[in-house]
Amino acid sequence: MSQNKNIAENGSVTEDLSKLNLNNDELDNARQSPTIVLMGMTGTGKSSFIKLLTGNKDIKIGMTIDPETSDISSYQFINDESEVAIVDTPGFDDNRPHMSDSKLLEDTTKFLLKRLNTNSLQGLIYLHRISDVRFGGTATRNLRMFSRLCGRDAMKNVVILTTRWDETRINVAQRTETELINSYFKEFMANGAQVLRHDNTVESAREVIAAILDHPPNTHLQVIDEMMSGRSLFETEAGLELDNQLAKLHFQHVQEINELREQYRTARSAHDETQQAEIKKLRTELLGKLEKVDKDKKNLESFKDLTFAAQGAQIGEGLPCVPRKLGAWAGEKAGTIVGKLVKKKRAASQKSGKGAFEWAFSDKYPPHLKSIPKADQTTILDIFDFAALTETAATLFSQSLADKLLKMHQLAPHFNTDRTMKDLVDRNLKLHRKSRQDTRPIRTRDMYYNKNIGLRDDWYTDAAFGQQHFTGTNTTTITRAPSRLIDEFKTVAHTQERADVEKLLESHSVDLYVEDYSDFRIAMGLPPSHEFISEGRYGCAAVVLFHFEPEGKLHPLAITLDHRGTVQASVTIFNRRISSATPGDEYSDWPWRYAKMCAQVSDWLRHEVAVHLVYTHLVEEIMIISAHRTLHPDHVLFKLLEPHWSTTLSLNAAARETLVPKVIIGMTGFTAEETYAFLKTSYNNFNWTDHYVPNDLRKRGFPPEDLDKPKYHNYGYARNIARIWEILRKFVSKVLTAGYPGGDTQVANDPSVVAFCQEVRSGSGGQQPSFPEIKTLDGLIDFATMCIHVASPQHTAVNYLQQYYQTFVPNKPSALCARLPQSLMELQAYGEQDVLLALPVRRQRDWLIMAQVPYLLSFEMLDDQTILHYATTTSNTSSTPEIIRDAAKTLKEDLEAFQYTVSRYSQELDDQKTPYLVLDPRKTAISILI
Repeated sequence: MSQNKNIAENGSVTEDLSKLNLNNDELDNARQSPTIVLMGMTGTGKSSFIKLLTGNKDIKIGMTIDPETSDISSYQFINDESEVAIVDTPGFDDNRPHMSDSKLLEDTTKFLLKRLNTNSLQGLIYLHRISDVRFGGTATRNLRMFSRLCGRDAMKNVVILTTRWDETRINVAQRTETELINSYFKEFMANGAQVLRHDNTVESAREVIAAILDHPPNTHLQVIDEMMSGRSLFETEAGLELDNQLAKLHFQHVQEINELREQYRTARSAHDETQQAEIKKLRTELLGKLEKVDKDKKNLESFKDLTFAAQGAQIGEGLPCVPRKLGAWAGEKAGTIVGKLVKKKRAASQKSGKGAFEWAFSDKYPPHLKSIPKADQTTILDIFDFAALTETAATLFSQSLADKLLKMHQLAPHFNTDRTMKDLVDRNLKLHRKSRQDTRPIRTRDMYYNKNIGLRDDWYTDAAFGQQHFTGTNTTTITRAPSRLIDEFKTVAHTQERADVEKLLESHSVDLYVEDYSDFRIAMGLPPSHEFISEGRYGCAAVVLFHFEPEGKLHPLAITLDHRGTVQASVTIFNRRISSATPGDEYSDWPWRYAKMCAQVSDWLRHEVAVHLVYTHLVEEIMIISAHRTLHPDHVLFKLLEPHWSTTLSLNAAARETLVPKVIIGMTGFTAEETYAFLKTSYNNFNWTDHYVPNDLRKRGFPPEDLDKPKYHNYGYARNIARIWEILRKFVSKVLTAGYPGGDTQVANDPSVVAFCQEVRSGSGGQQPSFPEIKTLDGLIDFATMCIHVASPQHTAVNYLQQYYQTFVPNKPSALCARLPQSLMELQAYGEQDVLLALPVRRQRDWLIMAQVPYLLSFEMLDDQTILHYATTTSNTSSTPEIIRDAAKTLKEDLEAFQYTVSRYSQELDDQKTPYLVLDPRKTAISILI
């Protein structure tokens, strides 16, 4: 009662911030009482809440759809004999002509900065009507903006306040509250926010204020911390979220206008003048809304230059100037293809051994070569297609060149014109046809010249998705599901009332397989709650559960979007189609399509960084350095393996200097620190013998002896790689059996082999303690086979299909461009525009890089760079040691026969739209050439 008396006696002091210049000293000199900021959409009761606390009857309470809050206003009231400021802010749905969401973001950010500077920001209250049974789009937009402004570190100073309990039936309100807490408010509470009720009484309002004042003042807000780190206001999470929301509104209004156009044609045909007049009125209103959204978006984009550097003098922080990012976008070709790769010959006088091949060590990469001897160097122009390299460089570095190239040919979509997935598909086809129809005598191919998966009418289906794990870019990590994961999926299936899934998991556990990316956070040293985000791009650690059906199809059953410790604690969705034979509308199942896209984003990181870069490029470099440091150039192992080292050292150096730090990291939703940690962990966990093909396939649930059974006919990679391993091992065995007539004893007593193993295992060398101690002839044969396998067929399999599967970005993006849904309810509400806006349709540079890099890395090798050409020339060259030459003759015969096997395996696939011929020996590279 004493508080009521104080409120009545003291009235209120109104500080109308809309009339203040926030950049002047006037606000700095105002009384800096503990400040509590109210936020929420229009009509949630912010003004009513303030009126209860201050007793100010002049505060208008909005009872219509128009907000009464006049921009940002601060009111003083007395609480326990201390003055407190409570601040009223408009919602991010303010329809007044002079207001816009971008202006509100700017004003709110400036105001919050002022309060943080004076250490007076006590907390924030977000209001939501409990009477709203449905959590609609406007509510979602406001809550997401609030979340992006605050961030996790501010949540201990946040109250989520549900209002209008006095106007809502208690059972309805309680049920709604439970649903909100379990979905939309769950993450806020997990980070320390309180959820309280307000029944429109003074006592209720005072309890809320007490809950806020019970904590120390807020010292962190995400939007301010992000700008302190150098981001512009546009680049903050709040800015990017608003950009995403405005893009959705633009999309919505355009769709509505198009629908009205069709309705008008119908009304005109029917001569219905009344209907025509009504449609014209509605169209005028929508055009006005569209114009406002577009103006708002243009104003938001001006915030790209709104940084602390730009406001340093205004806020008196003296912060250093932050250089602006170029934001270069790429375009068309800028040159022609340079001539064939030049193979470097080893000079007879070349220095070799430990002096020329020194180790280098780094926190970011596995051990590597400190400096490449001149005779072993290959220029970057000898490695890459010059035109593709020029395009990629322009996209990354040169704004002026990128602009010039873009004018020549638009290679990235524009959200203003490409508004549906069909638009993206049609555009892909149009660019492919245009590239193919180029009739110039000398033409430069672009990324669309060759076919890509987007030209298929079924690219988005479960069948195409599943088959990519058997014949796509990463076919090496699909593995039998462990019982732990199966049990977790069973639990979630039960919770979601999917009895059909429960039954299948129980009865077919041996046929369940997974692509499991749940180890990402562990590999990066991060907690389960950590969110993957880098410069507005989002990453995830998905888990995909498949049923390997008796007929051989790999059917996706469930997907965890981003594994947060357990499947139960993560957003997990089950396929509506329990089997590949179950009918259903796959095209319009947008939540499931989005989930598959999350899986592809996760697989992109696993494939590019671990499977491709580490398990082939960088592991092979360890073998090359160790061989040079311990083996004489005339040693049989050196002679056997050296042809498979061409260009690898120079290519790896280019990857460390440019490709990873300036390209790969800029393509994903993982920070540089996270990517390097994942890279190093992938290397540290690599086990050499586990990756021998027979061991690998058996460990993952694909016994080599079973691969010719009907069930396995779709696993093209496994069938091909198992056979070519046998062929290579036969070749190596003939060489080394002749080279070591003393057998196991001779191998065990070879000091060069002993030294080699020690070099690879040593902490001052290759740092691979799991590398075997080779003491038998069989062990040496397996090791040498593995060296050739990694450099030739394995690298070919994981590298040369990138252009086909990844140039069409929707099939396999490297990152998401919108935050992942935080609940199953949110995911299930996803539609086409949500999926579309998760793609870089509004980030042309990102789109171009995602499409261009796979093209850059996938150009076909020349005819004299294949393993079949190597076998042919080696078997006919007199300078080749006789034991290698004789074995090469058999290798040539086996490879010539194998090319027909590759063709037969491809013809036996269910999927006959995309042949799997990548391991044809006429196309398999002899070494890591790209």
